[in-house]
Amino acid sequence: MKKTKILSLFLFTTIMLFIGCSEQENVQLEIGDGFIQFANTSSSIIENSADGLNIEILYGGSVASNTSGIDISFIIEGADSGRFDITPANGKIRIPAGETSANITLETIDNNIVDGDLKFKIILTEESDKAVGIGGEGIRNHEHNVTIVDNDCPVDINGFVGTYTVSENFTAGVNAPFGLKDFFGESYQLELSLAPNDPSGTKLVVNNSSGFDTYIKNGTILAFDTCNNKITFDGNSRVQVALFRTFVYENSSYDELNFVIKATGPLSTFGAYQFTFTKK
Repeated sequence: MKKTKILSLFLFTTIMLFIGCSEQENVQLEIGDGFIQFANTSSSIIENSADGLNIEILYGGSVASNTSGIDISFIIEGADSGRFDITPANGKIRIPAGETSANITLETIDNNIVDGDLKFKIILTEESDKAVGIGGEGIRNHEHNVTIVDNDCPVDINGFVGTYTVSENFTAGVNAPFGLKDFFGESYQLELSLAPNDPSGTKLVVNNSSGFDTYIKNGTILAFDTCNNKITFDGNSRVQVALFRTFVYENSSYDELNFVIKATGPLSTFGAYQFTFTKK
């Protein structure tokens, strides 16, 4: 009796498994008159990319029935539109007649502002000519997540505001170890203040301290190239020093912990030269 019950249970389980497998194999996918969806659900691009980002939309259906083109509507959700340009800009795109895909193109705007990565969605809407996604499968692919990676690095710009001593000298050649101060009988000290109307938070105005000689022309803009740990003056790797010569320096750096700024390189034909600004 016991063996009979076990055998019956085994046969019942086997039959149910067979039925379940048969049902799975006979699943039919109804796509009706076709559908549209994104080719993938996410992509990223760095803010200063020279290339645009193509976001592909696919049409799943009969190309023969696609004789007049397919109009698709989309919206953008959670985006700061000041950080990119998108084409088409009106939220409508067409898959041309006889084609099976079209691209939304996104181009980033390099704003030189430390504002973090931007994440947002592009969403296909039901106002499109065709159904959005494969209905009934739970994978609609009607949303595409975009990440614009910020290429700007933070700097404690307010920490660099203040009064700076100037150490400068030739480091090689017949003029070493003397500096311009020794040849001209001068003394130097600088005042660094925030540059007005600077959304990047990376620029300072250089002025000479009262009672000191001119080392760098008043009003010169010192900018931090934050991701490369370098500095520039008025957008260039050159600056006139002590009203003497333009110093085309080869290397520069800054120390954000101790608020020190350095540059080194040849000063015209007079030899290797360097300056160091140290906050008092």
